[in-house]
Amino acid sequence: MKIKAVCEQTGLTDRTIRYYIEEGLISPFYTENYLGRKNFDFSEADVAMLKDIAILRKFGFSIAEIKQLSQHPEEAVSIIQRLQARKQQDVDDELSMLSVLKQLDAEKTHTISELSDALATPVHPATLPDGDTKAGTKQALVSLTRSLLAGIIGFLPLIFLLINISDSMRTYRYPTVNLWSLIATILTLLPTAWIVILSKCKAKRPVKRSWQLTILAACGLYLPFSFVLSYSVLGHSQTTDIRNYCVLDSECPANRSDFYQELFPDWPHYFVNEKQKDGSFQTRYLNAHYCYRFFQGLDYTYDIYAQWPLEQDAFHQEVARVKALYENAAETDTFYQVLTLEQGPYTCFIRYCGGQPFQRVNASYTYFIFAYDSKNLIVRYILCDSLENGADQPYYLELDW
Repeated sequence: MKIKAVCEQTGLTDRTIRYYIEEGLISPFYTENYLGRKNFDFSEADVAMLKDIAILRKFGFSIAEIKQLSQHPEEAVSIIQRLQARKQQDVDDELSMLSVLKQLDAEKTHTISELSDALATPVHPATLPDGDTKAGTKQALVSLTRSLLAGIIGFLPLIFLLINISDSMRTYRYPTVNLWSLIATILTLLPTAWIVILSKCKAKRPVKRSWQLTILAACGLYLPFSFVLSYSVLGHSQTTDIRNYCVLDSECPANRSDFYQELFPDWPHYFVNEKQKDGSFQTRYLNAHYCYRFFQGLDYTYDIYAQWPLEQDAFHQEVARVKALYENAAETDTFYQVLTLEQGPYTCFIRYCGGQPFQRVNASYTYFIFAYDSKNLIVRYILCDSLENGADQPYYLELDW
């Protein structure tokens, strides 16, 4: 039987019945939704017990006394004696007031206002004590507060996730999903998952309040981590399509680097148009490579890499151009170091700050690298920059040297 029908049969309010349940006078079966609202199912025995409790309450038995009678019927005599004593005291008090009223009536004439103040409380049939409904209101507020907290804790990670996915889709040119994105999504939504699991468990069987509060507290403390982790979901922008050459995200710091603009050619060299015997031209695509990736979290990291072959004259012109660029940087730079070294078949011009080139790093870094292979006439342009304090490694270490 639902609580509404029980209210009609017993004359008790919803709040009063919930108060009696909270005090442990009855224990009906219930299910609980994800907001913490309990839906009770009362048996005939529960209804009969509520009717008995209502009668006892009208006669002045306290909640503690009713609970004591339920658990220890042998103490009924002492409980009744105490109630009789209280009722006798109430009668004595009423008689004393009646005596005072008779004296007032006999001594002088009172105005309507004076009589109204003296007789403001009329005689009513016995009713339930006010404390029942007041306590019920308190319990309802506690339940509502717990439900609101569960709803907030459950929905906030989802909101964090949706906001950052939307921001990533709007900010990044090449939003990318990888394994870390999936892991970050799962970790971000852990509080939501726990709230849903808690709700499902409570729907099947009661969960101790201490466990509910522990789970809510743990999920609440985890919310800052959910907020930070949500930035890693679709937080990467990556492309290997050379047709996107040097088309960067607006937030990428390379856009503000003059040396990057001078080092990387304006156009990629990944095809040539060859003239055929009949006078027509045919496009031949070269063995060119390109990779751009950008991550913006609390700090940023990005890599830009391009490689292609050149014809001999163009190759020597390009090497001479870049060599002059690095020589000028060596004379004028006060922040970056400039060096030349051999790495396999490549000669490398390097302008950098951070760890030594071609070694793993454990701090922030910036590397501008131009590498050329004189035998195969191949040139490489590389920029790796990070403020992640060694959380990642520069992309050029992944290349085949």
